[in-house]
Amino acid sequence: MKITGIRVHVLRSESEAFPNESLVRILTDEGIEGNCLIESVYAEELVRRFAAGSSTYLAGAWNIGAERLERLIGADPLFREKLEDSWRAQYFWSPINNPASCAFNECLWDIAGKVFRLPIYKLIGAHRERIPAYASTQFYEREEEYISLAEKLKSEGYRAMKLHPTRDWKKDISLCKAVRKTVGDEMTLMLDPLNSYSREQALRVGREIDKLNFYWFEDPILPTDIDGLADLCSSLDVRILMGEHMQNLRGYTEYIRRHAADSLRCWDVNVGGITPMLEIANLAEAFGMKCEIVSWGNPLRQAAALHVMLAVRNCDFFELPIPAGTFDRGFADHIRISNDGQIEAPTKPGLGVEIDWNEIEKATMKTLAYP
Repeated sequence: MKITGIRVHVLRSESEAFPNESLVRILTDEGIEGNCLIESVYAEELVRRFAAGSSTYLAGAWNIGAERLERLIGADPLFREKLEDSWRAQYFWSPINNPASCAFNECLWDIAGKVFRLPIYKLIGAHRERIPAYASTQFYEREEEYISLAEKLKSEGYRAMKLHPTRDWKKDISLCKAVRKTVGDEMTLMLDPLNSYSREQALRVGREIDKLNFYWFEDPILPTDIDGLADLCSSLDVRILMGEHMQNLRGYTEYIRRHAADSLRCWDVNVGGITPMLEIANLAEAFGMKCEIVSWGNPLRQAAALHVMLAVRNCDFFELPIPAGTFDRGFADHIRISNDGQIEAPTKPGLGVEIDWNEIEKATMKTLAYP
């Protein structure tokens, strides 16, 4: 099997709240293709890399030996590591390297699963076939909106909920108390203020959610404040969860070495796809830590994260964006919770998410391709 080209459908944006996205299709001579839906700027970069990768320009520009240069057209798509090593050598300087690499990596995993007629998690090595889900909220202006949503989610079968709060620490303490009172003790709660607190504010909020038995406290302060994070880890019972903004495997080692996180967090688009997510989860496990994987996004990206979760032992929850279906345009398969709040494993090969090609064609503003 050989890679024959790339085709990208640049899709019309559904609203101002979401950036333009593009469906990436990596094509092969056997008619099997790998797919990923990613922001258009990264998809367009991927097409440029296919074009550049068919010449020796970058090899000469960066003094890369011929043995490190892999042309994408004609390459075997099952040689993921070899192809990505070539990319790392050529694009180490690129500020959008990881998101473009993410799309490429997930397309190649999708191809591999389809070649061997297996869901990716079984190709990796399955650990389980279902995982509990938590509802990941939007931001709302009023406490009453969160309370109403919590009641609705509980009635729909969700057993866990992560609050993206107001980011005003005093209001957020009140919000956490109100939501806990609403859902009772049987629902797992998490808090993610997106790095918005100062050290003192995070400590005050953390002490309150300790009393409320929250499961984790995600991104409480800036990810670069290692000393502040270490202080929070030593001062609070609730787990401090960090790493969503990290760009490479080595960056996580400082959190581990300095005891600046209780659990790690990774996002495919930031670290570069399925392969790095597996590496980070394994690194966390080696130090007795959980690795909670971001699955916010469209069904293909959700599925990529889900396959990793099903193959590792140290991830507790699948993150499901709320309202459910927010990112479903263009897909025939949708990821939803079961009656007991679980996400079931995909059964189709590869990523296991069928594309609704009629919807994709309707939403396509332009196509890009190489060759």
